[in-house]
Amino acid sequence: MLTIRLYTATLQILFLILYLSIQNDAHAEVKQGNEKWVYHLNTSIPWRNYNNATFNEAVSHNKPLYVFVYSDECSWCRKFEVETLERPQIRKLIEKEFLPVAINQLQQPDLAKRLGIRLVPGNVLITPDGKRLLRFYGFLKVDALTNALQNTLNKWRSGEITDDEFADESTCCLIPDT
Repeated sequence: MLTIRLYTATLQILFLILYLSIQNDAHAEVKQGNEKWVYHLNTSIPWRNYNNATFNEAVSHNKPLYVFVYSDECSWCRKFEVETLERPQIRKLIEKEFLPVAINQLQQPDLAKRLGIRLVPGNVLITPDGKRLLRFYGFLKVDALTNALQNTLNKWRSGEITDDEFADESTCCLIPDT
């Protein structure tokens, strides 16, 4: 009887140690990821700055801007960056049909606010002459982003300026008031 109790107690202690070890490793990975993640150092998309030169380039190439507003501290931004934006089919679509512009909300909060961004990840499609075509927030899977981009492009090419907006606030990070 004593042997069974010792065996049971030993197993419980081993399971507790294993559980705590796993929890500690998971916490360390998340913390390390938050400290080290800097999107502009981890992207393959040739992001531009939001400025007059980019709008001039948009006019000369007759392409709308794809403006991505993010925060390195936002877990949903990181998920959107890694699982959607950096996928080859999305990267190719953005590079072929748009001029990609990235704005770090922490570094340029006034610009993000001027674009009407209230959550991150925030995305805005803007015509070469500065009209908003679409603004959306949150994590989108590859198919959903492809559909949103293609539908907006098709409307714009047919002369329609829709100025649509949608959000999945459950997959966003709130921008703190400054």
